[in-house]
Amino acid sequence: MPKNLLKVPGSILQRLATFDQDDVVAATVKLLLPADLCRYAHLGLSMHDGNLGIPEPQPPNPSAGRYSNANLFGMEKVRKDLPKITKTYGFWAPSWGSGSYHYVSHDREVYIREVYPPKQVNLSIALVERRGEGFLIKFAIDQVLSRRTQNFEQELLYNLNLLQENVGAADVFESATSLADYALSVKVDWQLLPPGTVDEVVAAMLRGKRPVTPQQEAVMKERIAVMHGLKPEAYITGTDGFLRYFGAKFGDDFVVFENARYGNAIYIMYEGWEALSQKSRIELLAGDRDRYDRIEHRPGWVIQLRGRVQAYREQKRRSGRLL
Repeated sequence: MPKNLLKVPGSILQRLATFDQDDVVAATVKLLLPADLCRYAHLGLSMHDGNLGIPEPQPPNPSAGRYSNANLFGMEKVRKDLPKITKTYGFWAPSWGSGSYHYVSHDREVYIREVYPPKQVNLSIALVERRGEGFLIKFAIDQVLSRRTQNFEQELLYNLNLLQENVGAADVFESATSLADYALSVKVDWQLLPPGTVDEVVAAMLRGKRPVTPQQEAVMKERIAVMHGLKPEAYITGTDGFLRYFGAKFGDDFVVFENARYGNAIYIMYEGWEALSQKSRIELLAGDRDRYDRIEHRPGWVIQLRGRVQAYREQKRRSGRLL
């Protein structure tokens, strides 16, 4: 059984700071192969004739762990992480020889006890998409939490532990996150493509992928045309059958990543881009800002990108002359 979280992980708190919305849900996404489904049979996942069976939302089994049990029956938690408080205990005792009673009390230092009533929230499971032979599945606690509430972290920790006990992983997303964005949160492998014309590059990136909309293809061509004008060493695309992020490599320590979905931003990654490119957008925003730059698609973004590329090449030329 996975261990419970004692506090909300720092990585999740960092991610929360990047959210535009106050309303969030505890959720996580996993890529499961058919052979993996038996490990989640206790949640109601099943496979029949190649089709995935997904149960209706329901409370987790109370045997999964202390939070799953508390979800149905409540819980009392001793807060040993907080200072003790003074509590008075007393009782009525018989008075010697008088037939009457008198009250006796004494003080003790005790830990605070927090009482959690049953939440009775459901664990919801949804198929995000088929990915090759596997299934990309979202597991979520169906309670929306607001960051504005006073006990937000306490409530979030509770729901994260429900996921941890039942799924073995826990994360947080904005409540309005679409299934497409949940899919983007899963890591992608990359492939280098040689330079070519805009149409050749776009065709190579789309080859073997699920179809994109005409609008997405038009956005791709527009943005590849910008990169093409800056003469990259190579182009980069995902290898998992889904076109999400694509990019251009201008050097071993300067890679630009784009997105086919209109309205997103460019990410410029420097040293260690192979590792950074495996991170989801949310993980990236919560990480070390010195390792990447972000340019939003607003008026002037092409000028900003061109300036970054020119500055990078000038720095490389100066370094070469010094050597």
